[in-house]
Amino acid sequence: MRRSLADYAFIVLRRWPALVLPVILVAAFTALTTRPAPIMYQVTLSFAVGLPPEPLRAEAYNFDRHYNWLASEYITQGFALIIGKGAFAEAVQRRLEARGIALGAPLAGAIRSEYRSSVMVVYVAWNNPEQAAQIAQAVVDELNENYEAYWPQLKGAAESPFRLMDPIVPVAVALPLRDRFDVPVRFAAAALIGLLLAFAWHALDPFVHDRRDLEQLGLPVIVTVRR
Repeated sequence: MRRSLADYAFIVLRRWPALVLPVILVAAFTALTTRPAPIMYQVTLSFAVGLPPEPLRAEAYNFDRHYNWLASEYITQGFALIIGKGAFAEAVQRRLEARGIALGAPLAGAIRSEYRSSVMVVYVAWNNPEQAAQIAQAVVDELNENYEAYWPQLKGAAESPFRLMDPIVPVAVALPLRDRFDVPVRFAAAALIGLLLAFAWHALDPFVHDRRDLEQLGLPVIVTVRR
């Protein structure tokens, strides 16, 4: 016997506890474990990286400063790898503490970087815009003042190889997709499970409750006596 939409709606109304129970459980779990995600602020720092060019000498051909560009790319790649390590974050945090700035949390994971050729981009993400700007400034100072500590090849360089190209401006960033859709997906999954439970309960129920159950078995109903 083919079922209509009204039949399915009747099953759901009859077995509503099976539909509601998973939703209640998910709601309770979400209320106990989910906390509002803090608003994050990001500072994007773009650096042009390169050593000052050596003076041109008549007896030495510089290949149109090819080696200067090549060394710049090596420096960019090396520092992009260093910035993602905990040692660099700890050095930045020590700078902040020396300035009387207490963050209340470690910086590990808040600073990351990437590079393209001789341009390095550093991202600072924090939940306070003022502190995000302070962290970014400490990153700039660490790169400009302590670059020799990371690569011995730079010891004795006349000046810092980093040139900041962006102003330090914290910008609010959107929440990740997972944080935005996590709760709706949970409730949608709970409702789907509830529907499956309701239909399974109906299919496995061996009792006759009303004329619909008899009609679905192919038995004729002569009269219905109301309670």
